[in-house]
Amino acid sequence: MSGLQAQGVSTLLVLFHDSELAAQARDQGIEPVILSNRNRSLLATSRQLARLFKQRNIRVVHVHGYKAMVFCALASRWSSFAMIKTEHGLPEPTTTGSIHALRNRLYSIFDDAATRITHSTVCYVTNDLRAYYRSAHSNLRTTVIPNGVADMDRSQFPHPAEIRDDWFNLVMVGRLDVVKGHHVAIEAVSSQHIPQNVHLHIVGSGPCETEIETLAKDRGIANRAHILGFRRNVYSYIAHCDVLLMPSLHEGLPYTLLEAMALGIPILASRVGGLAEVIQEERTGLLVPPQDAEALTQAILRLYKDPALRSQLGEQARRLQQTNYSLQAMTEGYLAIYRELVRRNG
Repeated sequence: MSGLQAQGVSTLLVLFHDSELAAQARDQGIEPVILSNRNRSLLATSRQLARLFKQRNIRVVHVHGYKAMVFCALASRWSSFAMIKTEHGLPEPTTTGSIHALRNRLYSIFDDAATRITHSTVCYVTNDLRAYYRSAHSNLRTTVIPNGVADMDRSQFPHPAEIRDDWFNLVMVGRLDVVKGHHVAIEAVSSQHIPQNVHLHIVGSGPCETEIETLAKDRGIANRAHILGFRRNVYSYIAHCDVLLMPSLHEGLPYTLLEAMALGIPILASRVGGLAEVIQEERTGLLVPPQDAEALTQAILRLYKDPALRSQLGEQARRLQQTNYSLQAMTEGYLAIYRELVRRNG
């Protein structure tokens, strides 16, 4: 949003919860509107949104996530605005039969219906996602706009105490969920071929935290697999690691990947989704098959033994990010769509 504001665009950030995203926005001088819908009906919350959009004279609403799509589609009944939606990833798997799974499934159905009914413009962060949603979003205006990040410098981030210079530090950043492949990373690091000074730092929180800790203990690497929980200074861990590890089962285009590229950090990731689309194998990072712990072990060893390769991969990744995944490029892409929507809707 700061990029849009620099272009003279008046912006409004609306969030359902006073979350970490809200804190990050405030760090950038953006005060979000927190729209708590707890104990309120779908219609009541949607009407509140409509009033807010009218008061602020909002002409384009950009939604992220199925929940926002459903609420804003209903709000469009009482307020006139154009809609654009960004798909950041594939639908997340949930436990079959759980209330959470049923709720997510219903939201997904309503999301698809709302997207079609409102004739929203749909943006995807990767071509892989565009292909996946092709049938669901047929007859809609669609485009691909990759995520982008600002230039970053390692020296601006303090060195975390948990990362020691005499260790070879692998870092994973993200929610602790099975789709992120933490179990694969632990299996790989616990291999007898991995030196004892190789440490895995897991930054984030989520539903699989207990399972990850238990697996690390069972594999005998509890002293080398550090479950750090949520950290606000996440950039510090990326900036001072030796390798960013992303053994995900599937991914869209995570900002963590682009931030590591901007910082010149070598990346070792699964050959899936946006990771395979962005990482140029053997040039800007290394790719391995998903859920293949042995392949991940061998790739870790290769990077461990070859500091020149790590430096080369990190530098090439930084150049690629500056060329193809900059904040300016993303901002210009969305700004062009916003202007077209305003022109078309009068």
